[in-house]
Amino acid sequence: MTPLVFKTTHRIRFSDLDPYNHMTTAKYGTYYVDHRMQGLRERIGWDLKTLATLPFMTWIRRMEIDFIKPVRGDQEITITSFVREFRGPDAVIECTMVDDAGRDLSRCLMTVAHVDRNSNRGTDWPPDVAALFFESPAPAGA
Repeated sequence: MTPLVFKTTHRIRFSDLDPYNHMTTAKYGTYYVDHRMQGLRERIGWDLKTLATLPFMTWIRRMEIDFIKPVRGDQEITITSFVREFRGPDAVIECTMVDDAGRDLSRCLMTVAHVDRNSNRGTDWPPDVAALFFESPAPAGA
């Protein structure tokens, strides 16, 4: 199965910078999380209102960020991500941040837990929900 790839483009704002004109460390996590939320809204149809009605919640359990090259003010970046695997209650998501020439600036491995809304306990991702994160196969003969 082919993973569904989320792709967003951003311009680094002045308020994201440290005194050396580098994006602050904390902002990387913000950009990755906002990127995933934008992808959920645009590709899956889960805006904030819809998320509140689902029988489950998601929670970012872990983020591991590799800082490869500095990101600077007013720089345009592109973030792509996809679910690499589902492992019980965890979705392992691979993210990459690149510059306008396609050079890696940062990578992130994000683990998102599936949590039952009624019990507030982690539960395995249901197969029908996990399937939303993969491309639908082309019909035979298409």
